[in-house]
Amino acid sequence: HSPRRPGASTMTSRGAEKLPSTYVEGFHDLESVRRMEYRSLGSTGYTVSCLGFGASALGGVFHDVKDEECIEVVHTALKKGVNVIDSAPWYGQGKSELMLGKALKGVPRQAYMLNTKVGRYEQAVEEMFDFRGTPI
Repeated sequence: HSPRRPGASTMTSRGAEKLPSTYVEGFHDLESVRRMEYRSLGSTGYTVSCLGFGASALGGVFHDVKDEECIEVVHTALKKGVNVIDSAPWYGQGKSELMLGKALKGVPRQAYMLNTKVGRYEQAVEEMFDFRGTPI
């Protein structure tokens, strides 16, 4: 028996209603999750919220950010039913992913899916891309 991947089943039943498998009673705001629209992600078996959380702002790419504000906005998005988060080491040269790690501490792992990108790390054009796999 292999452990279930976060978000792997399309929807779970709660009585007669269907909730995403990322729903965690006691963590999520049930009414907000009911209002969120979810769709199947191709043939992966994942059900994702139509609204995702783009974590580039957590890296301070638009303006300086405070840890507390970043943590609060991630928690709010997740509790309201967003279940997919997009990040990359390029966002703030790793700051976004570090901040996301702080924000996700204590959040039930079942409650979200995380995607990232690799290969683009530095701002200097001659050092911008690295596909060797060593930075990963």
